[in-house]
Amino acid sequence: MNDIFRFRIAMQIIKDYKKTTIILSILFMILVAMYAGMYPSFKESLEEMTSSGVFDDFTQFFGPAASDMATYIGFVNLELYQIFWIVILGILLDFIAASQISKEIEGKTIDILMSNPVSRKQIVFEKFIGLIPFMLIINVATMFSVMGITVAIVENLNFGYLFITHLVSIPYVLAIFAIGILISVIIDEKMKASIFFIGTLMGMYVIDMVSKTSTDYEWIGYASIIHYIDLYDALKFGKVDVSGVFVLFSVIVICLIIAMIYFEHKDITV
Repeated sequence: MNDIFRFRIAMQIIKDYKKTTIILSILFMILVAMYAGMYPSFKESLEEMTSSGVFDDFTQFFGPAASDMATYIGFVNLELYQIFWIVILGILLDFIAASQISKEIEGKTIDILMSNPVSRKQIVFEKFIGLIPFMLIINVATMFSVMGITVAIVENLNFGYLFITHLVSIPYVLAIFAIGILISVIIDEKMKASIFFIGTLMGMYVIDMVSKTSTDYEWIGYASIIHYIDLYDALKFGKVDVSGVFVLFSVIVICLIIAMIYFEHKDITV
C-alpha cells in the first residue's frame, strides 16, 4: 500500500522533464518579453487601425478581444494568450502527453514500468500526475514574466485578473493531458499518437472558430475544449466561466477513467 502513495513513476516523470520544463519556461518568458514589450511601439498604429475598423472582421472569431486590440489587455490577450498559450503551448503539451504510455510500449520498456508494485490504473494516474508540476512551473513563470514586462513598459494590468487568467487555464491544460494519455493508451506508437492528438487539437481550434462565424454553427463549438476557456474575460474583467471549468474537469475525469479501464484490459506484447 505504501508504494501506491510514493508516486515513484510520477516522480520519475518530473525528473525526466526537468530540462524541458526549464527550457519551455524560459521560451515563454522570452515570448512575453517580445510580444508584450512591443506594445508601446505599435500602440499608435493599433489605435488608428481600430478606429478605421480594420479589426472588425476578426471580431466574429476572437470576440471583443479583436476590437480591443488597441489596448494593452486586448493586445496581450490576442497575441500571447489566444495564439501562443492556447494553440502553441497546447501543441507542445499534446506531443508530450500523447506519448506517455505509447513510448513505453514502442520502446519495449513497458515491462519495466509494470514491474513496479502498482496496478495498470495507477500507472495511468501517475503518468497524469507527473505532468502537473511541468505545467504549473511554465504557468507561473509566464505569469510573472507578464507582470515584469507590464511594470517595465509602464502599462496598466490588473495582476489579480492576470492570476485568474492563469488559474482558469489550468483545467484546459489538464484536459489536454488527460486526452493525450487516453490517446497514448490506445495508439502504441508515440509519434502516431502525438500527431493524431495535435491534429485533433487543431481540429478543435477550427471547430471553435467556425462556431463563432454564425449562430447556425454555434452548436458545433461544444465539441471543442477550446470553447470552454475564455481568457479574455478573465484578463479584462476577472470573470470565470464556471460552467466551462466544470466541463473541462468532467473531460479530465472521463478521459482518465476510460484510459485506466482500457489500459487495464489492453493486451501488451513485450
